[in-house]
Amino acid sequence: MMKRKMSRRAFIISSTVGIFAVATGVWSVKSGYLNTHDRMTKTIFAVFEKRLSYLKWDKAQVMSFIKDFLTHTRNKGYLKKIQRLSFFYPLYAHTNWLERTSFAGKIRSFEERIVTKFLFSTNFFREGADETKQVKYLSYYDPYKMPCQNPFAQWQ
Repeated sequence: MMKRKMSRRAFIISSTVGIFAVATGVWSVKSGYLNTHDRMTKTIFAVFEKRLSYLKWDKAQVMSFIKDFLTHTRNKGYLKKIQRLSFFYPLYAHTNWLERTSFAGKIRSFEERIVTKFLFSTNFFREGADETKQVKYLSYYDPYKMPCQNPFAQWQ
């Protein structure tokens, strides 16, 4: 039996594949890829950190909104989109690389929906859209349950 020597090219390729496999495993464990619900929660929370960092909001209230958002019956179809986007959570949360991709418009639409639902669910517009005041989560905004609610009305 003839012993075959490993070439330099084969060594570099196999080392690169091995390093990539280990890095992917570490990345998937550290980013919570084993639990889809946690990954979706982290992705939605990253929207708050990116888009609403200029407002004063409480993390516990935001987490309460996210829980209500994920369990609301009218969002069931939308959750599949969030689940797909949450696969890219580390890229979305820690870089701006996804803004240069072909689906940047879909990501922006996702952000707009989350931000709009949250702001309608808070006292933000009732307080005159004052960015210096603390934003408090009241209840999940559903126009079908409270169709007469107008967050832009001035009650004085």
